Parts: sequence; structure tokens; C-alpha cells
Amino acid sequence: MKRFMIVLPVLLVSLAFPWGAFSQVPGTFTYIEQQIITASDPAVAVDESSLIAAINLYDPLLYPNVEKGSMEPRPHVAESWTVSPDGKVYTFKLRRGIRFHSGRELTADDVVFSMERALRLKKGFSWVWTPVLEPGRIKAVDKYTVRFELKEAYAPFLGSLLLFFILDKDLVMRNIRPGPYGEFGDYGSAFLERADAGSGPYRMERFDRATEMVMTRFENYWRGWKPNQISRVSFKTVTEEATVKTLIKAGQADMVNQWLSVQGFQELKQVPGIVVKEDPSVQLFHLQMNTKKPPLDNVKVRQAISYAFDYDTAIQKIFLGATRARGPVPVRVPGWNPKVPVYTRNVATAKRLLAESGVPPQNLSIEYAYVVTLPLERQIGLLLKSNLEEIGFKVEIRSEPWARIVELATKPETTPHITAIFDTLKYPHVDSHTYGMYHPSCWGTFRCMSFYENPRVTQVLEAARRAVKPEEQLRLYQLAQELIVRDAPSIYVANPLHRIAFRDYVKGYRYVGLLGFDVAFYDFTIAR
Repeated sequence: MKRFMIVLPVLLVSLAFPWGAFSQVPGTFTYIEQQIITASDPAVAVDESSLIAAINLYDPLLYPNVEKGSMEPRPHVAESWTVSPDGKVYTFKLRRGIRFHSGRELTADDVVFSMERALRLKKGFSWVWTPVLEPGRIKAVDKYTVRFELKEAYAPFLGSLLLFFILDKDLVMRNIRPGPYGEFGDYGSAFLERADAGSGPYRMERFDRATEMVMTRFENYWRGWKPNQISRVSFKTVTEEATVKTLIKAGQADMVNQWLSVQGFQELKQVPGIVVKEDPSVQLFHLQMNTKKPPLDNVKVRQAISYAFDYDTAIQKIFLGATRARGPVPVRVPGWNPKVPVYTRNVATAKRLLAESGVPPQNLSIEYAYVVTLPLERQIGLLLKSNLEEIGFKVEIRSEPWARIVELATKPETTPHITAIFDTLKYPHVDSHTYGMYHPSCWGTFRCMSFYENPRVTQVLEAARRAVKPEEQLRLYQLAQELIVRDAPSIYVANPLHRIAFRDYVKGYRYVGLLGFDVAFYDFTIAR
């Protein structure tokens, strides 16, 4: 009987999938993600799967200092830089000899082209730069020097450049199709869905959005190669948690993503040969409330919900090891405000606020949406439903694929009343979880499903970005946190532990907090 229990998981995988799809090809590293790769164009990347693709296929201008366990930017494509005294002009000296996968050298023209393309596309993380940059303000001083002329001082600019990936201008322009960008046509968007134009450590071999991206080592990568680094990567999409666990147990996957349930990771901890790495995170789990959709357009209703939720049960019984969230900024992020108001479960206060809201009981029907592949979010939904029904709400729980959540987030009319969202720090600055979530310019992405709007908060956030002195920046970002929390655009639940699982022969994994940068395959070696 014991023998059948050992063989059965592998047999189940064989029946569910073609054997060749998950067999370990010698020299191929298999990484499993539970959501599809939503974009292969780095100017469109915004979530974990798309950022992992970008980080491995392309080079950003700057890179987090992972070697020292820091999120702060270090030289990468840019080997040095200077900043003008007024904080408006950044001049970067580029590293010589970096080759694109096409064989052409990366130059200042490629940097200018890549930023102007991002600004014109207005997708991905372009909202980080559009307030202070526009085409024409990025200039190639010479072949290896680029100057960014900002409209005003901009606190998070250097950190944001970790998300700025450089494309091969000539290759993209040779592959444009008719499109909405004038002389630039579609700006190579269609081409970049089936090929890459990068200089990163890996090049795209093939890509099927629904199932797999295969990447192979770029032999002329400028940082060089050492023995036992990964030569070929199979980046697979497998949505079912049970299948993901079976694959890594059976040795048909080398590493699996962070999105397994806490219970799933606890199970994998017991398996010989599997490492479950746990680290304090700079991630926020919150329940975004659509402030444009009645009855959540009423601040007292949102505050009532915030008081009704059972935070202790969520932390102690569902998240296991998480830190209680205190506002939108994870508590490990420099600039977090320790004095931010904190909601705790108080049913009497919740009922009082609901009565003061003036919303009639028949209008207290809402929907809660979560990602279908994340059982933890379903558990949170059941807890929320129980808590809110206690004060008079009717709650419908619905599950959606991640790609559908992203699609629904584009408009307040299609965004559910409440949506469960994990949001990891995108760049090493408190701006990521303040302006990046609560300024109206960010509406339309999964980060801003609250569609929050408060003119004073908008003004404070804009002033914080313009402030040149660090102490003034800090004061304004902390003030914004207080104002936002009082308006209750989200239920701030947890700063979870970051967990990931891999086989014990995988060496070199490092977690620093920024989304996607821990899954840089170039950093890994195999020690069998």
C-alpha cells in the first residue's frame, strides 16, 4: 500500500498532462507560476508573472542591490549617475559593451527610445514617470550618456528605474505594424508578444501565453557565466495547487511560486529534498473597496466594514505568521507611519456607523471577488461574509482567474465591491504604496481598484513627490497615510510572510522584497 501512495502523484500528473510537458529535460530548470504570464512586453508588465519574464529577458537601467540584501538601486546598465542640486536633472553614464540578443550594442539611443515608448504606450508602470517626463525630455548626450530632464523634483525617480527595461530600438522598429502611434505604428507590440528585444541573461525561445514560456541562455550576456548556472528555463503556468504540489514532490518542477496556501507550504516542508524559504515581506494583503460603487461610496459604510472584520482570526488562523497590516504601507518599508490609525473588530461601532451612514438595509448587498487559484483568499472571503452578515450585509462570493481580475480593474463600473489583492512593493520607496495606489492617475490597474479620490490626499502626495528634502518627503508621505486610512478605501489585513518552495539542489535564491526580483534565474546554480 505504501508503494502505491508514493507512485500515485506522478501517475495523476501523467494522466492530467502529456508526460513530455512536465518531464525534466536535462539542463532545463522548471519554474511554476499559478497565473498566466500576462505580458511579455516589458513596457506592459505590471504583475509578478510579467515582471519575472521582463527581469530575465531584459536589463533595467538600475538593479536592486540583492548581493547586499538591499532593495536600493545599484549600477547595472547605467554604471554611474549624477543629480542636479534642484533634483530635476539626472545624467547616466552607460556601461560599454552590453549586447542585445540581436548582437547590436546597447547605446543611449536605445534608452531614449525605450522610455519614450513607455510614456507613449501609457501602460505598465508608465504612470510612475508620466507626471515628470514626456517625450523630448530624455536626451542622448553622446553614445553612452543619457540625460533625463524632469519637470520637477521627484522623490522616487531613482528607485523607479528598477522597472525601466531597455529595448533594442532597431529590432523593434524593424518589426512595427500599423497602429495608433503615428510613425511608430503599433510600437512593436505584436512582435514583442512572440519574441524579445532584450539584452538580459536569457532570450525567448518560445511563448504560449496559456501554458509556457521557454527561455535559453544568452551566451554573450555582459555579466558573463559561471559553472552550474541555469542554461534553459521552462516557465510554466499551472493553476491548480494540488497539481503544483504534486509536480515539485515528484521532481518534475524545480521551484514553485509564492501563491500556494499556507497549508500547502506546510505540507511541502515535510517532504525530503524540498526547501520552503520564509522571509518577512514588504507585501500588503488588503481588501480593496470600490469607493465609486454604492453603498461603498459612503465613507461611514466603509468604516463600518473595517470595524466589522475579524483581523485576529485572519492573522492567527489563516495567514499563520503574518504581521498585522497597519495602513497601506508594509511596516518594513522605510517611511511607514507607526502612528497611522488602526481599525480593530468592534461590532457595536460597526453597527453605529452603518446606522449613521443613512444607507437603508435593502441596499447593503455587495460582492467579494478573489483569485480562483488562491484558496487563502476564499477563506478570507468566508470570514468577511460571516462578519458582515452579522451587521446586516448580504455578501456574494465569486472567484475569477487573475487575468479577469486585471480586466475588471480597468473601470469602476466593472470592478467588484470588494476585491482581495496581494500588493508587493514595486520600487524601493514609500511612494509605491501611497501615490502608486491612491492617486487618481493610477486608476485602471489592480493596484487601484478602490478608485479612491480625496483632493487633499492628492495634493499631499504630489507635494511629497516634489519635495527635495528627505525630512519633508517623509512628513508628507506619513500625513497621506493617516488621511487615507481614515477614509477606509481598503481593509488592511496583513503583511504576510513571503514563502517559496524549491528543490534542495537549487542554490543562490535571495529575497529582498521587490516583486519578481527574487526569481532572477541568472542568480541560481544547480548543485546535484
